[in-house]
Amino acid sequence: MMCDICNSKETYVKDYEHIYEFKGKKIKFIAPRRFCSNCNNFVYDEELDHAVGLKAIDLYNKKYGIPKDEIINLRKQYSLSQELFSKIIGCAKKTLISYEKGTSIPNDNFMIILKSLIKNPSMILEIVDSNKELFTDKEYQKINKNVSAFVDLDNKNELDEYNGYTKRNHNKIVNLILMICNKGILKTKLLKEMFYADFLNYKNTGTSITGLCYAKIDHGPVPDNYETLINRLCKDNIIDYIVTYQNDYEYHNIIGKKDVDTSVFNEEELNTINSVINFFEKYTSRDIEKFSHEEVAFKQTKFYDNMSYDYAFDIERIK
Repeated sequence: MMCDICNSKETYVKDYEHIYEFKGKKIKFIAPRRFCSNCNNFVYDEELDHAVGLKAIDLYNKKYGIPKDEIINLRKQYSLSQELFSKIIGCAKKTLISYEKGTSIPNDNFMIILKSLIKNPSMILEIVDSNKELFTDKEYQKINKNVSAFVDLDNKNELDEYNGYTKRNHNKIVNLILMICNKGILKTKLLKEMFYADFLNYKNTGTSITGLCYAKIDHGPVPDNYETLINRLCKDNIIDYIVTYQNDYEYHNIIGKKDVDTSVFNEEELNTINSVINFFEKYTSRDIEKFSHEEVAFKQTKFYDNMSYDYAFDIERIK
C-alpha cells in the first residue's frame, strides 16, 4: 500500500471516527483506518475500507432501516426461496441477496413493502394475488401453499382424525417443543418425539395434545408444515436453530430460549410427554427415525399424506 499524496509506503493503522450519510441520515462510528506515516493522509486499504462500508450500512439498517436478519427471517417464515420472494416484493434476486448479506440498503419502495410485511405477514397474500400474472401456475401454487401454511398456522378449526379431534393450540405447541428441547436436541429427534407425545395422548385420552397434523416423509412422521412452524418460533425468539457441520454431515440443533410453562398441560398430558422424553433419552436421531418407521401409522400412510390418529392404538412399544 502506498500513499497517493507523497508516494510513501510507510503506513500505520489507528481508530478513526467515520461519518457516513445515507438518505439524509448521518452515521458516526469508530473503526480502524490506515494512514501514511509520512504525511498522515488516508491510505486506501481494501480490507479495512470494505469492512468500514459494511459497518456503516449495518448501523444505518439497524437504526433507520431493516436489519439483514429481519429480512432473512421474514422470507424464511414463509418458507420461500430468494428467487420467489424477490419476485413477490418486486426486486431482482441479486438485489434481495445484497439486502440479506447487508451489503446494501433497501430503497424506499422496498423498505415500505418489507416493513409492512413484518408488521402484517398476511398482507403477502394480497400482494401475490394482485400480481398473479407475474408468476407461473407452479410458482403461484407453491407460494400460496407455503404462505397459507404460515398465515393459517393457528386457524385450522375443523376437527378430524388427522388432528386428533383437537383444535390447534399454539401455547401447547410452543411448550411441548420447549419441554423436549430444553437441553438442546436435533431437529429430527424433536419432530419424532412430538409425534409420539401427540399420538400416545390420543391413544390414552381420545384427543391429541397440540392439534397438529403429522405427515409421512422419508425421515419418519413430522408435523405438517414443520419448517414454517420452526421458522416462526425462531422469529419469535422462542428457540435457537443452529446448523453445524461435522464429517460432511449437517446437524440441525434446536435449543429452547424460554422457560417452559407446564400449566398449559393437564396431568395426563404432562405424564405422556415425560414418558416419551424418558423413553427416547438415549436414542440418537437415526435411532428414533428407524424406530418410527416400524409404526403402523408410517407403514400404512402414503408419502407426504397426513397420518390418521386412529393408528395411535397400534403403538405398542411405548407405555
